[in-house]
Amino acid sequence: MLRASSRGNDALDIQSVVDPDAESGIPHGGILTAFAESAVRRSDDLPERREDIVAAIGEPALIDAAGIVANFQRMVRIADACGIPLDDWTRKRTADAKRQLALHRFKSAANTPAN
Repeated sequence: MLRASSRGNDALDIQSVVDPDAESGIPHGGILTAFAESAVRRSDDLPERREDIVAAIGEPALIDAAGIVANFQRMVRIADACGIPLDDWTRKRTADAKRQLALHRFKSAANTPAN
């Protein structure tokens, strides 16, 4: 899904996924990332992050952002609960990005067998 949505956007910086100081190249990327982090972590500042989005790009954008965060949470939880392994094609195609982003450091990485 991410691969398809980012086609043709060579200006996007994938490092912004794990580094809040990196400029993603996405309009309003900073406030959207801050919202996603707050939502996933269930942080006390979540109401403020919602207000930031509404003030900058409107309520419809907040609704879209909330739906995207919820959808990704759902997909990850289902995959983790079922123990769905990565197929060889996906494992090979994502190896460089996983190394670049040091995804192994996240707790949920334990749910995906190495190579």
